[in-house]
Amino acid sequence: MKDWFLRFSLREQVYLLIMAVALTVYGLFFLVINPLSDAREELRARNESTAEALHRVDALAAELRSLRQSNTSTRGAGRNLTAQLNASANRFGLQIARLQPNSRGAVQLRFEAAVLDGLLRWIHQLETVEGLLVEELSFSQTSSAGVVSATLRVAAVG
Repeated sequence: MKDWFLRFSLREQVYLLIMAVALTVYGLFFLVINPLSDAREELRARNESTAEALHRVDALAAELRSLRQSNTSTRGAGRNLTAQLNASANRFGLQIARLQPNSRGAVQLRFEAAVLDGLLRWIHQLETVEGLLVEELSFSQTSSAGVVSATLRVAAVG
């Protein structure tokens, strides 16, 4: 390689050295620096996206905390579960045969000869509108069509 280089004149050798340095700088830029810069930009974009997602999660968590706090404050403000269940069942024309609160805050209810359609609408009302949870439910047939006996356990959500 040295013989090949020395056969050129001094001016050509300088041009060859300048060209070699330029090609090295060009290769270094496009093979090392440019991919690193692209990777850095991609990481920056990911970081911004993650930061935005974190802000959204923080906002949702704050909203959830405030909803839970307002939900517990409305529950604690004299909202008696047994009275609420009694009033709600009466609005649907259901007669509660037995209503028994337990130590965990749930209430067990027993219905004798209740119309199934009205009972199911009442359960739907409890869970969707009144924010209660039916933890356990069992039906038993009666001799009349569309009439059942039912036992259920209802608790406040939260």
